[in-house]
Amino acid sequence: MTLALPKGHSAPTVGVTVARRRIQSLPEKDSEMTERISLEGKVAVVTGAGRGLGRAYVELLAERGARVVVNDLGTDVSGFGKDSTIAEQVADLIRSRGGEAIANDSDVSSPEGGSDLIATTIKHFGRVDLLVNNAGICGSQLFEDATLDDFDHYWRVHLGGPVNTVKAAWPYMVAQHYGKIILTTSVAGLLGIRGQATYAAAKCAVVGLMRVLAIEGAEHGILVNTISPAGYTRMHPAAVADPAWLKQSEATMPVEAVAPAIVWLASDGCSETNRIYNVEAGVIQRIAIVMGAGFNDPHLTPESIAENYAKVESIEGYFEPGPFEPGQIPATAKS
Repeated sequence: MTLALPKGHSAPTVGVTVARRRIQSLPEKDSEMTERISLEGKVAVVTGAGRGLGRAYVELLAERGARVVVNDLGTDVSGFGKDSTIAEQVADLIRSRGGEAIANDSDVSSPEGGSDLIATTIKHFGRVDLLVNNAGICGSQLFEDATLDDFDHYWRVHLGGPVNTVKAAWPYMVAQHYGKIILTTSVAGLLGIRGQATYAAAKCAVVGLMRVLAIEGAEHGILVNTISPAGYTRMHPAAVADPAWLKQSEATMPVEAVAPAIVWLASDGCSETNRIYNVEAGVIQRIAIVMGAGFNDPHLTPESIAENYAKVESIEGYFEPGPFEPGQIPATAKS
């Protein structure tokens, strides 16, 4: 689960650009050029798949032929409690429709849970092709009221979960020389939402993890991307106390509208890696960190910055820097 910005909440001005790509539902006659994406033979693992976005993912993945592992600890929205029947019910539903699915209630916030999830996958299906880290918790708390333990609670799920599951799946993907990993960020982390410091810190850390996994996975045929999905789930009321916005979100942001992006990223036809996609209400947009030309002065002073701040602020004529490599010319030299 991730959050969209409530109406009236403006995002800060930052060096981030969004390229729009609309997920199109074309009439049959207009989509003859695009072959229907099939995931036959693929094995997909989705965490937090018992409800909300994760459930929508596994249902569509299974519909497209993937064998799925439905992982869900069955906690409440804050991450407490356990109910193994949540995952079992979804796996049962998929099997009743003719799909292949198993349930798993491992706690992926622990290394043991991540290992157990992947070990169970290998035992039943023999491989793992796709790993979607979707499990999450949510609440609302001002930064001044949050303790380090509160931050740790979110880190263990939102960042620790992906670390533990990827750590366990990585050797199998390396051996296959193939793998797709999808991580989950949020506009709360990318742009900011009041009362979400603990959640946002963990969600933005996921992007840094993706950057490095994409670099280190490239030589092994492992592609890693991140999505920032907006679909109305039980977590929204826990994070936002605006009845009008919640009602509008429930009506306009179905979780089923996010799932097509997961299938596309999982497909053999998708070779993208190291990308962030915002997905909501039938729209998919790439989010990129960009740099403007800036102000260049070999003898930079505080005063020259103040005098030329308009150039510093502007991202007109921006470029998108790539992964850093030791010894490379700094990106700012391009200005």
